[in-house]
Amino acid sequence: MTASGFTLVVGALVVMLAFIKGVEEVCAVSGEAENVLVLAKGNSDEVMSRLDPVVASQVENARGIARDSAEQPLASRELFMVVHNQDKQTGAYRFLQLRGVLPAAFRVHTVVRLCDGQRFRPGQSEVIIGQAVQRETGLRVGDVLEVGRKPWKVNGVFQADGSALESEVWADLTEVASRFRSEGAYSSVVLRASGADAAEELAGRLTKDRSISVEAMTETHYYQKQAEETDVMKTAAWVIAWFMGVGAMFGVMNTMFAAIVQRTKDIAVLRVMGYEAGHILVAFLLEALLIAILGGGLGLALGYATNGLTQSASVGMRQVAFSFRVDAGVVAFAWVLTVVMGTIGGLLPALSAMRIQPLEALR
Repeated sequence: MTASGFTLVVGALVVMLAFIKGVEEVCAVSGEAENVLVLAKGNSDEVMSRLDPVVASQVENARGIARDSAEQPLASRELFMVVHNQDKQTGAYRFLQLRGVLPAAFRVHTVVRLCDGQRFRPGQSEVIIGQAVQRETGLRVGDVLEVGRKPWKVNGVFQADGSALESEVWADLTEVASRFRSEGAYSSVVLRASGADAAEELAGRLTKDRSISVEAMTETHYYQKQAEETDVMKTAAWVIAWFMGVGAMFGVMNTMFAAIVQRTKDIAVLRVMGYEAGHILVAFLLEALLIAILGGGLGLALGYATNGLTQSASVGMRQVAFSFRVDAGVVAFAWVLTVVMGTIGGLLPALSAMRIQPLEALR
């Protein structure tokens, strides 16, 4: 029963850390260092941001934007929103992240690559979906996705190196704006610079420019800020692990004290035979550690079973698909916690056992 307490503590901690690690990894690989995300002033998330065409034009004419072979600025006007969709088979509602884009988006977001089908055609009710959306919905090329009570044909599936973009549905910006009555407004304008340093400089210049009221940051910085929300989950995991760990330590302490009471005469016989107090201390401490390691190892095995399990979580105001990650750091921390809990829980009983006086115990 004491070992099972360690199983629950370590197993729960590994699952929580794997969850946090998975979200952090998705945010870490999201965004391109060369891209600058421009939002409306005072906004930190695309969902709430709204830019008018005048501001978008000013942004696209800023200095420092890379250009294509036709000397056109690499700038992508985008409309991002969260919409609901009903599964026709189960009737359950789910939220989808819909991004309206123009052809320029594929030159700015270079990580987006079609792995099946083809792109949507401008002016048509067609979409391409990220691999994470495909895993969640089971949609394939040629299927129909109903968004906003309008059928959209799935024309293709894209990958984006495991980034948050894979959790999105992309469609023609004009069609999205018309369907959701958002003509003449954009969530963001994504600009591509010649390099990471140039992107940092461009973002800083746009933010400080008083003639353009916008918030600008590199894409990597944007997703890093989104990932900071996992700090709350991480703190909660430590608090829960602390209280559960204290319970487990008291459990092993109670077990070892009970063992000492039952073995008082055995300890006295050992001392008479010549065993020193330090030997008694080590014997009981090792027993406590074995109980902890047995339970902790089983808990680690149960937690490791979640490795690679796909799930989605809210990051900022968006849903991001991710996989649980039980890496070497999580495993090492679980073992360290197990040994520390077992040592602390067994130390006091072991010290008590080594103080037993042989003659008094044999009376």
